[in-house]
Amino acid sequence: MNTLEPTTIGLSAGAHEKLKRLQEERYFRELLDGYRFAIGLALAQGVEPAEIQRRKTIFNVGTLDPDQFLKRSIVALLGNRAQNVSIYKMAERLAEWGVNELALEAEHGTINFVGLLDQANEKADAGS
Repeated sequence: MNTLEPTTIGLSAGAHEKLKRLQEERYFRELLDGYRFAIGLALAQGVEPAEIQRRKTIFNVGTLDPDQFLKRSIVALLGNRAQNVSIYKMAERLAEWGVNELALEAEHGTINFVGLLDQANEKADAGS
């Protein structure tokens, strides 16, 4: 895991706007909370997120993950898939997927957080 890690991470312009809207609609108190939740949701869903072509820098990695708990969690959950990749670039891709998924849910009137987590649990149980 000698991959050079970025000092800042972000989202595509479209996903960044969606994240701001989620905060404005009070789904998350802070953008950072929504970003972290989006990463967790993507990890829980077991997605293989696509590369982000054009991204907008939003957070300093030190602000997002001051104790590197998020980095260690991603490494633990991704296992071999985390080898030879930038963990924070992967976090960025996971956040992109998660924010888009949350915004899609919000378009239906509300985000069913419990339902999303139950769905992730069902996927985890099916994989066991």
